[in-house]
Amino acid sequence: MSVFGRQHTVNSSITRSGIGLHTARLVSITIQPAPVNTGIIFHRSDLTGIDTAIPAHIFNVSDVSLNTSICNADGAEIGTIEHLMAAFAGMGIDNAYVDVSGPELPAFDGSSDRYCQMINEAGIKEQNEDRRFIKVLKPVSVEINASSSHLTPSSSLQISTKIDFSDPFIGASQYFYVHDNNSFIEELAAARTFCLHKDVSQMRAAGYAIGGSLDNAIVVKDGQMLNETPLRYTDEFVRHKTLDCLGDLRLAGMGIIGHMSTTRPGHRINSELLKALFSDDSNYTIMTGEELANAEEKVA
Repeated sequence: MSVFGRQHTVNSSITRSGIGLHTARLVSITIQPAPVNTGIIFHRSDLTGIDTAIPAHIFNVSDVSLNTSICNADGAEIGTIEHLMAAFAGMGIDNAYVDVSGPELPAFDGSSDRYCQMINEAGIKEQNEDRRFIKVLKPVSVEINASSSHLTPSSSLQISTKIDFSDPFIGASQYFYVHDNNSFIEELAAARTFCLHKDVSQMRAAGYAIGGSLDNAIVVKDGQMLNETPLRYTDEFVRHKTLDCLGDLRLAGMGIIGHMSTTRPGHRINSELLKALFSDDSNYTIMTGEELANAEEKVA
């Protein structure tokens, strides 16, 4: 499948269920095919009497505290969408309907792996329309406390991620990701979410991580990993942060062609970076995959 090729959706519907990381609620999720130019649209199947459709777009983001949530004008909200959005971006799904029976997506194992499995089982269908992309034209930057993120022009989607944690088991590391046909599955999909043990009680007191466990997150305490299962990558922590960035960038509504360089990223700064990009029409242009491919050939 060419990154610059046709749009794609899933070939058939597929349903799975799991526990929400923050709510601890058992929810079912169904991914369904959608027509060209639909984008990703979530539906809250447990709600009635209101509009339950929630387009996955930056302008619908409602919460960026330890997850990314989106909400529509009627108040229908769905949380922790970033791992599924990363799977859609990584596997080239442009259009899909996602029905969810509760306020949060399942955490599964804390990575995008199960979502990728769902997409593979449903199958991937090419559609008769070119992909559209947002091509970054001018540098855009955002800083929040010790975190910073930048978007600059590039010929492909690239993400440079740096993290620095006080616990030596995580420590400081960096990762450079180039979005290509198989790069997501090989490099990012299995990287799990993580936290420091000392932060768990504070998160739960604030209403987060109620469903968190060693089955759906890596927990680190005093230089050690509490999980019995080993790391899936030696640098799994920075890879997961890169996965989150990819999922949050997908809230642009289509793929981005640009280089994101980020230090100590999180959902808040990811969201602010997209808002900064869209704050000025001269920051970007929308191009089809064919136009981008032709532009690359001229440069070559």
